[in-house]
Amino acid sequence: MRKCDESLFQIGEVAKILGISRKMILNYEDHGLVTPAVKDGVSGYRYYTADNMTQLRSIRTLQSLGLSLKEVAEYYYDTTNIDKHLQRLMEMRDSLERNIEMLQVRSAIPGDFTVHYVTLYSQICFCRQYTCKDAAEAAIRLRDTYIAAARTGHMSMVRRMFTVRQTAEEYPLELLCSIPVEDCFDGPERREFPETPALCIYYRGPYEGTGAAIGALKQYVKENNIAVSGNFRSIYLEGPPTRGTNSADYITQVAVPIIDRRR
Repeated sequence: MRKCDESLFQIGEVAKILGISRKMILNYEDHGLVTPAVKDGVSGYRYYTADNMTQLRSIRTLQSLGLSLKEVAEYYYDTTNIDKHLQRLMEMRDSLERNIEMLQVRSAIPGDFTVHYVTLYSQICFCRQYTCKDAAEAAIRLRDTYIAAARTGHMSMVRRMFTVRQTAEEYPLELLCSIPVEDCFDGPERREFPETPALCIYYRGPYEGTGAAIGALKQYVKENNIAVSGNFRSIYLEGPPTRGTNSADYITQVAVPIIDRRR
């Protein structure tokens, strides 16, 4: 029988309010993630507070991000490995951002130079600089850099590789080929890119045409009196690995870091 305290909720009420099953709540209890405010030792009835329900919602949120119940428990109670848990959540954030990015990518159509405000998150990259005479050579140099980064054993499985134009001229082009790696990488090719607001265009088409997207972005910056804070990047979202030789379906995020005065 329910206690008279109206601030308490029976397990069935909690399940209905939160849209989860009784079995799931009991499973959380078995894992030590939630403890009923009151548990009748004779009847076995459980009663929960509003704080309990907030905790249950938090658990569900962490699960929806991809954490196992063991990882959720570590997140709450393991105070000795904060850096590890922070890194895990940052990786999950990266994955979520990547999924959002891919939805934006799917809406890209040839010739669409719509400008988006985005955030380029901080990352560590394995970088090498080359002078390239054309797009074909740039693709070869990027592949060479990718192979070298892979051999370090520290290549990131989440972030996208990109190139940074070091000069304003289209060709010959001073190009910084950048392959994301884990933070622990400490070789001479290590370079840190800080988090920054940016403008970007999701360009669909062959790599030779990225110059048109860069030109459109430059024009937008000029017309809107926007201050840039870095060089143009070509971030490779979909290319030969997924699209083969169908270069019309290659998708590149052409971006430029800016000083965002909207903040």
